[in-house]
Amino acid sequence: MSPMKIADDATRMPAGMSNPDDETQKLGQRIRDLRLKAGMTLSDLAKGTGVSIGTLSQLERGLVSPTVRTVYTVANALGVMPAWLIDPSQSPIQTSESRYIVRAGQRSRLLDIDGIRKDIASPSASERLRGFFMVIQPGCNSGSQPYSHKGEEIGFLLSGSLELQIDGETFSLNEGDCFAFSSDKPHHFANLGSRAASVFWVNADI
Repeated sequence: MSPMKIADDATRMPAGMSNPDDETQKLGQRIRDLRLKAGMTLSDLAKGTGVSIGTLSQLERGLVSPTVRTVYTVANALGVMPAWLIDPSQSPIQTSESRYIVRAGQRSRLLDIDGIRKDIASPSASERLRGFFMVIQPGCNSGSQPYSHKGEEIGFLLSGSLELQIDGETFSLNEGDCFAFSSDKPHHFANLGSRAASVFWVNADI
């Protein structure tokens, strides 16, 4: 995949969508429907996401498509999984084992946007902790600006290298390094290396 180039909080469509125009409009309509159902104004959603009213309005009208940061923050503010905004037909297969175990080949895809893949790695029995397997392609990042949300997070770099910015400080991570921080601190990540970086990333709802 080519590196993600971001000029604002919304640019290209997620990988895998066959008709960008149709899919952009459908995604925008889902955002609008959820916002109205929640009784939120565009101003309310902007305050809850850090995304400008103008960008949100363009998203809802299908004029622009979101970055990974925008999908994640908008979905979180609207109380749905980011994957649902992209493809509401996704329905994970439930088995007696799946409550406690997620096999390597059974992870659900949460995001696959502009060189960043994020799969759910934790089973449903974990309510406050959510584990993700992430792959960040060279030259790709979490968006044009740092973002924040509630909770705490911890991660382990499985391969490659990663630049992690936390509350204005920048750290260079390599294979085997571990990190942790409070999610309410503005944070941002980028793969400045020449090969893909893979991370086991855990978010805690504290």
